Amino acid sequence: MKLYIVADMEGIAGVVAETQTGGNSSYFEAARLQYTREIRAVCESAISAGVEEVYVNDFHGNGLTVQTEMLPREVMVIRGGFRPTSGFDLLDSTFTGLVLLGIHARTGTYGGVLPHTYSNKVSFEIFGQPVGEFDILALVAGEMKVPTLLISGDSKSVEQAGTNMPSTHTVITKYSIGSDGALCVHPDRVCEQLRDETRRALKNVASIEPSQISGPTQLTIKLHDVSLSPRLEWIPGVKKTGDATFEFTGANMKSIANLVYGVATLVEAKFTG
Repeated sequence: MKLYIVADMEGIAGVVAETQTGGNSSYFEAARLQYTREIRAVCESAISAGVEEVYVNDFHGNGLTVQTEMLPREVMVIRGGFRPTSGFDLLDSTFTGLVLLGIHARTGTYGGVLPHTYSNKVSFEIFGQPVGEFDILALVAGEMKVPTLLISGDSKSVEQAGTNMPSTHTVITKYSIGSDGALCVHPDRVCEQLRDETRRALKNVASIEPSQISGPTQLTIKLHDVSLSPRLEWIPGVKKTGDATFEFTGANMKSIANLVYGVATLVEAKFTG
């Protein structure tokens, strides 16, 4: 068996503020340690359950967050900054399942902890339904017949994910109180739950259906700042439908995922004269 883990930081235990997700502060270093502990918990449980290969995608920030020396020696880690297939590098149909660890709610989610979809300046819909990073990654995996076995994150993100992935196992790391606060589960307890649910998910893998959309897929892009519209107007295949809204039809989920990541990168880019 092979397991693919995508790890993000906003949804791990105890993280409620941006100061914990980057920079040089002690807050970040503490969060980075817990991020690594949660990844390790899933890896150790998977290996003890018979998984022969584990890939971890260090998906947060510059892709240099996980403390690799703390992971089991069997684990392979995907690291680094800009990656065109960010979030699903090297993922293919040979993997038994996908784990989305430390997820956060979609852009604009009321009550979600640090909600965004690659950027908090833009939101996305597929066939009129809001989607976040976890939806897109699960659908890319599903296109390869790889089911999403387990997700963890704050209560709002897990609630959102459950609407499209009802059979996926879940671990709630904190219960949202607005966008900057939460009732947090003890970090050790979260690691225990991740071990338990990883084991259960692998045991039940045959009953977990991959998330799938067949045929051409319609993506709607909604900018939260109309001044950013010119950054998208020149992209081939993207149609402007309003002052700050655009549409794109992709042949498959990989093309949708690449377009979403590209749009988010553009709207976040700093331009200088």
